[in-house]
Parts: sequence; structure tokens; C-alpha cells
Amino acid sequence: MIPLALATFISLYLAIFAWRRQRHYIFFVLLMASIAIWASGYAMEIWSSSLNAKIFWAKIEYIGIVFVPVSWFATVLQYTGKEEWIRKKIVFLFIIPVITLFLAWTNEWHHLIWKEVRLAYFGSSSFLEIIHGSYFWIHVAYSYSLILISILLLINALFTFPPLYKWKTVTILIGALIPWSGNILYTFNFNPIYPIDLTPFTSFLGGFAMAFAVLRLKALDIIPIAREKIIEIMEDAVIVIDDENKIIDANKTAKKLFGSGIIGSDANKIFDEKILENKEKEAKIGDNYYMFYISPIHDAKGYEAGKLVILHDITDRKKAEDKIKQLNDELMLINKIVRHDILNDLQIVQGFLETEYKGDKNIYHKLMKRIEKIVRLMKRAKDLEHLASINEEFKEYDMKEVVENVAKEYDIEINIHGNCKIKADDAIYSVIDNIIMNAILHGKASQIDVMIEKNEEGCTIKIADNGKGIPDEIKSRIFDEKFSYGKSRGSGLGLYIVKKMIEKYGWEIEVRDNKPKGAMFIIKVKK
Repeated sequence: MIPLALATFISLYLAIFAWRRQRHYIFFVLLMASIAIWASGYAMEIWSSSLNAKIFWAKIEYIGIVFVPVSWFATVLQYTGKEEWIRKKIVFLFIIPVITLFLAWTNEWHHLIWKEVRLAYFGSSSFLEIIHGSYFWIHVAYSYSLILISILLLINALFTFPPLYKWKTVTILIGALIPWSGNILYTFNFNPIYPIDLTPFTSFLGGFAMAFAVLRLKALDIIPIAREKIIEIMEDAVIVIDDENKIIDANKTAKKLFGSGIIGSDANKIFDEKILENKEKEAKIGDNYYMFYISPIHDAKGYEAGKLVILHDITDRKKAEDKIKQLNDELMLINKIVRHDILNDLQIVQGFLETEYKGDKNIYHKLMKRIEKIVRLMKRAKDLEHLASINEEFKEYDMKEVVENVAKEYDIEINIHGNCKIKADDAIYSVIDNIIMNAILHGKASQIDVMIEKNEEGCTIKIADNGKGIPDEIKSRIFDEKFSYGKSRGSGLGLYIVKKMIEKYGWEIEVRDNKPKGAMFIIKVKK
């Protein structure tokens, strides 16, 4: 009676403790309550003297007997992070237990649970001697199947859970094996103290194991499901390294990043040793950038037992930073475009005023035309600043129309052949304008031919002039910033701006000699 009373007390205590501390573990509460009912019912069965009284308490016991396997199975599923297996089907697990309980309580009508019941004596005490009916074995097969699966899940957890959970899992496994062993001995008539049912007594020993796991090892406070549900779903890669620099644990993100075989690897072969020496370090892995957060792990005595490494993907942030830098560069380029183009036109205006203008209306109109162009350039600069945004999208331009608009600014002959649609921004006007301006100011061209040809990759734009041409020795340098040449040298920004804008679009540009004289700029536009 004493061990049965202790088994009842321990089970009830653990049920109440779990209910107050971890209501998520409702099946553990049900498990402990079922063991308490089973143990207390068996105590009353032994205590009773008449056959009918013993049968009554045996039926009470069945309230606990039928629910122990199911609640144990559900508890193990929760503990091992496999709760989703039965989340929507848990009710079906209780069908056979409920049927078994009903048949036990109505056994007199069908004898499917107990085929025959009589009294047997052990010393001065009497016990029920039972020959089980046919349905009882269905209940046994079902219950043992659930318990066996639970034990296999716990054994698997021993090899898959981090070392932190090893002793918790072992203790819980012992708490399952002891009662199950006692029940097997009783059910299959290997009982050394027949006719006493060993299961409630072995449950007493199993209860101590469960109490140790819950109260001492805090199996319900720090549970593997927390790791499964939190660590495993983290977008950050989480890695645990021991004091010998071996990787002993990693979540799914880390395994996806470094490969499923990362566990057991030498951390120094995976990471740069300098990274592991810092608390925070930025590094590139593959095409992505990560911020490493490294924290020491200390044991109970305060000694460093390893490291916790968290890799946070900062690729989007780096791309945003690079985009901001690119935009800053583009804004600086826009400023150069405006200053360069306006300076060129102002120099022309200045030249007219100093050398040619003597009240001539034609000269006056030329000056006004240049001033109007300066105004348009300022407006274009404003448009360019608006387009230089994080979510910049190029728009479609009619290339022939772009060249025609630029050609209006010049008095020389500019012939346009062909057409195509391109994707760009308003800086495309400055690209064409700078090439034409360069041909006029520095090449002294009097005629320019623009050929626009569509092809499979996009189109090709050839801008050919009849000027002095470009010497071979400087062809490779004309796109360099601030490079200038000859008596008509300028600021050295015009063709540099052209190249930078072409690179921004992802196009290509080259310069060749034109036949019979002059220079030809070839722009290869890609879709």
C-alpha cells in the first residue's frame, strides 16, 4: 500500500506542478493524473475484501489504464517536437481507449475485457485473478504500439538532440521503460509475485524517474521543443562550437548555408580564425554578406565551454548601402554633367560676345538659343535628380527622337538614319549631346551622321563625323576623367561622363576612325 500511495502522491504532485508551470504540456498532466488514478484504484482494489468491490475498483483503474498510453505518446511527441503529427488528429487516438473503458464498465454483458474474474490469495491478502477476453488484446496491441513508438522517438532524440538534453531524455526514457516492463511481465504471465499486478508498483519507480526529470533536470522548463520551434525556424544561422572548436550543433539555416555535414566539422576550417576571435564581425559567404555575433558559453563553474555563433544575413542592407553609394556617385556625375555642359555653352556665349557680336540680330539669336539650352539643361538636371532614387526604373525612349532634339541645338548638318526603342533615363540626352559637342568643338566637324540599327541584342548607334579624327595614341584614354588633348582641349569631362552613363545602362561604347576622315563613336545598346 505504501508504494502505491507514494506513486499516487508523486503523480498528482507532478500533474499539479505541470499544470501550474507548463500548461502547454496538457498531455503530461493527463499522463500523471492517469497514473494516479491507476495506482490509487489498485490500492483500493487490494484494500477491499469482497469480489464485487474489487471489480468496482478495477473498473475505476481502467480510467487511468486506457489513457496512460495515449497521453504518454502525445507527451513524447511534444517533447521531441513532433506534435504536428497529431495536431488535428489527436481525437482519433482516444477512440480505442474510450471503447476499452466502455467495455470494461459493461463487461458483465459481453466479457470482452475480462473473460473470467475470481479471487486469488497472496499471504493474507486477496487479489483479482483475471482471464482476459478477446478485446483486451486489441487494447494491449494498441497501447504497446504507442509506447513502442514513443520509446523509439526518445532513442532517436538521444542521437539528434544537443548534449544539453541528453540526460533529460535518458531519464524520461527510464521513466517509460520501468512501468512498461512491469506491465509486460504481468500481462504475459511472467509475474514473479503472481497474482499481484506489477504495473502500478513499477509506475512508482517510473514516477521517481519522471519527478527527477521534471523537478531536478527541469525537463519541462528547458524543453527540446523550444529548440525545434524557435531555433530551427530562425532565419539566422545558429551554430554551437565546443571548447575544441568542433561544431556540435547547427540549425536548418546553418546546414543550408554550410551543408548538412557541418556538425562534427572543425570550426576553423569553416570560418576564418579571426572571425571567431571577435564578438561581432562582418564577412562575405558566397554571394551574401553576414554579420557574425559570437558569444562564449560557460559551464556551471564559469569556465568557457564553447561558443554560440549567430550569422545574420545583412545582404539587403549591404545592397542598400551600395545603392546609396551608387546614387551618390550618380548625383556627383549629374553635377559634373550640368557644370560641364553649362560651362561649354557659356564659353561659346562668351566667345560670341567678345569676338563676333556687334548688334547683329543673327548673332543675338544664336546667343539666345544657347541661353535657352542652358535653361533646358538645368531642368534636365532636376529630372535626373528625381530619377536617381532607390527604386529607379528606366523608361522607354525613341532614339531617333532623342537625337533630333539634341540636333536642334546645333547649326551644322546632322543626318539621322534608322531608329529603335531603348531603355534609359534623361541622361541619354547628355550622352548624345556630349559626343556631338566633342565632334564640333574638338574635332572641328561640319557634318555628323547618326546611324541607328536594330539587332537581336538591342541596337547599335553609330555617330560619325567628318572632323579631324582622334589620334590612335589617345583613343584608349579619351574616356578617362579630366583627360584633354590638343589646342582645343576642354575640361576632360565630356567623354568621361558619356562612358559613366553608358556603364550605368549596362551598354558598351568604343571609338574608331571614320572613312575617309573623322571619328566614329559606336554605342552597343542591350535590351
